[in-house]
Amino acid sequence: MKSLVVYGSLVLCFCAALLNPSSLESANLTSTKDTLSTSRLSVFGTVDPTGTAAGSSNVKLITPAYLTANTITTSNIKVGDVLSIGDSVDYYTVITIVDTLNFTVSPVILATDDDANDPIYLRMRPSHTVTFTTASAIAGGSFRIMLPADTTTPSDGIPDDGGFDFTASPTVTGTDTTGYTFSAGTGTVAGGVGCTSPANYHCYDVAYTGAGAIGASITIVISGANAPIAPSPADTTESTAETYAYLVQNKNSGGTVVDSTKGKIALIEPVRVTATVDPTISMVICGASTCTDVEPTDTIDSEVLSNNTGATSTGTSVALGTLDLLAARLQAQKITIATNGAGGYALTAVDDGNLRRSTDTIDDNVTPPTGPAVLNTVGTEAYGIHPSGTHVNTTTWGTGGAAANKYSGTDATNILTLVTYATGPTVGVDTYVTYKANISPITPQGDYAHTITYIGTATF
Repeated sequence: MKSLVVYGSLVLCFCAALLNPSSLESANLTSTKDTLSTSRLSVFGTVDPTGTAAGSSNVKLITPAYLTANTITTSNIKVGDVLSIGDSVDYYTVITIVDTLNFTVSPVILATDDDANDPIYLRMRPSHTVTFTTASAIAGGSFRIMLPADTTTPSDGIPDDGGFDFTASPTVTGTDTTGYTFSAGTGTVAGGVGCTSPANYHCYDVAYTGAGAIGASITIVISGANAPIAPSPADTTESTAETYAYLVQNKNSGGTVVDSTKGKIALIEPVRVTATVDPTISMVICGASTCTDVEPTDTIDSEVLSNNTGATSTGTSVALGTLDLLAARLQAQKITIATNGAGGYALTAVDDGNLRRSTDTIDDNVTPPTGPAVLNTVGTEAYGIHPSGTHVNTTTWGTGGAAANKYSGTDATNILTLVTYATGPTVGVDTYVTYKANISPITPQGDYAHTITYIGTATF
């Protein structure tokens, strides 16, 4: 049995316009929003050695969190995440989420990564696509995006509690538009040269040439391997978004802020969707009563089914009608099998004895399957079945008509294999079974019958 785990992240964006301006502002940039490529929070947890051991695939989180670690449940960890675990920064891929504290990884845990309080990191680096509308025509100026930073460790490569972590200058680009031709942008850590006011914000600047314009739609993207690391707050409430304010400024050529506005972004855990897939196999038998391709006069493996009086089939019966000394009688059923078995499936048949009336029998065609000579010989008593279809072994059973199709009885002591398919799962594959009988002049009169049981077996 396998579990299917699917995750979705909820991206929230709060747009800000016409908020109270600071004393340096003459107008507010409008229609401002920061669209994140993912709204997931980062992970900063620590190892609990009571459930984490070298050579094992299981990792357990310590709760409550140790020192500055913030993540104490698996709610923000998903299958496929690549986590760094341990002081030596070894990387592991999450395989399953076991419960609220435990998850499994590959490869197995190294001896250096199972100590109490070894750090566990997932550094989410969402791209920021910031869009807004200008309020003034400022020639040859620049735009600055300011993202919130932690007050104590704004640039240590570890997910922070109070804001985004700055590791190096990311790719910062502006989209050229009328009045604005952008240069390559730069990033500056909070507190760095030229990035001190307001405090505790990282600065991402893009200069431009051109006359500027009022009402221009501007797009600035902060992205790449060095995009700022999303927060991992200590006081987060699961399923409730953490919001952070950001600033957008339009400066003149002297670096003075002319227009500005504030917005907010929200980050939240992904939604974990789970489902269970059980081992499955289904088998449906249908005859002329429900399947239109096995009716009398239909052609099955190049042989035409008989349309004599009473000849028909259902899902539980086959009626050959009155047998004839001058020609064989044929009817058919269709067996459809579907399975998710990795090792495929087999279809076998076994009967409860010969086609019979009391002690009188119509002889089975010999097993293993043989050529059609007996069943094609008028006046010779014989009976057998022939499978055909996508997964039938044609070397064993032949294919292509009365002169090629092989038939066999279904001896009660010898289970007859009709299909062996080992390639993998299959959906709705049809196998046709043709029933064929001849009689001889000395075959006793009466009604003959027997029972065949078909067995579908999947390999998981």
